[in-house]
Amino acid sequence: MLVAAGAAPASPALIARAATGAGSPAHETHAPVPRGPGRIVDLRGIRMYVEEHGHGPALLLLHGGAGNGMQFEKQIPAFEGHYRLVIPDACGQGRTSDRSGPLSYHEMAEDVIALMDRLHISTARVMGWSDGGIVGLDLAIHHPQRVSHLVAFGANFTPDGMNAADRAWADTATAAAFGPDMEQGYRRLSPEPDHYREVMSKIITLWRTQPNFTISGLGRIRARTMIVAGEHDVVRREHTEALAKAIPGAEIWIVPGANHSVMIDRADEVNPAVLRFLAR
Repeated sequence: MLVAAGAAPASPALIARAATGAGSPAHETHAPVPRGPGRIVDLRGIRMYVEEHGHGPALLLLHGGAGNGMQFEKQIPAFEGHYRLVIPDACGQGRTSDRSGPLSYHEMAEDVIALMDRLHISTARVMGWSDGGIVGLDLAIHHPQRVSHLVAFGANFTPDGMNAADRAWADTATAAAFGPDMEQGYRRLSPEPDHYREVMSKIITLWRTQPNFTISGLGRIRARTMIVAGEHDVVRREHTEALAKAIPGAEIWIVPGANHSVMIDRADEVNPAVLRFLAR
């Protein structure tokens, strides 16, 4: 699924770029060590960038596609007083290296499990936005004992859950469709800046062909779950409703007037609601 950072619905060509940030291109073959409070963890053939903030029970924050953990800048101050926040950059995105082969939600979920093992986290709450929400669903399906609560924003469970215009974009898009600012932001952060076109192509293919969760698979989720979407999300409302219906006991929140970027644009409303849910 796609990331969004605008105030109104936009095509996927526009919405992903805000996640990485703009900046001068990195011309060197190898980018410098990423700046920030995080560290690099070697696992499953990648070098994963992860940040930790706060103390308490573990809460994993999983970012949207083509983005990075900086998408949670409005959540960290609100959440870190309650939870040990673990915020990784996914394979090939942000400040994490790529691996050979295609990108899949399941492999990204297995990376999260490996990270939890490395950090000695047996069970965690999970909040994911867009692609991060899909990874959260995969975690809850395949590792039910590791996820106590799941909050998924703007997540689809099959490719046809996206609005027709967004699916049409993914059917024909190339890396160039994201525009030069997206590429500059990627090159500024990535430890492998020359992988930009390869990684963006993998992400577009991912959006075009995945996820492919079944109703029966979603029915195996045991985590306390809240499904959230904006009234004007890139995920069809009836698809979001079907997702919530398929997960036993799941709650659904369609935020009036909001779009796919509800987690960012309406953080003052979203954060207290998430905290209340996670405390149950």
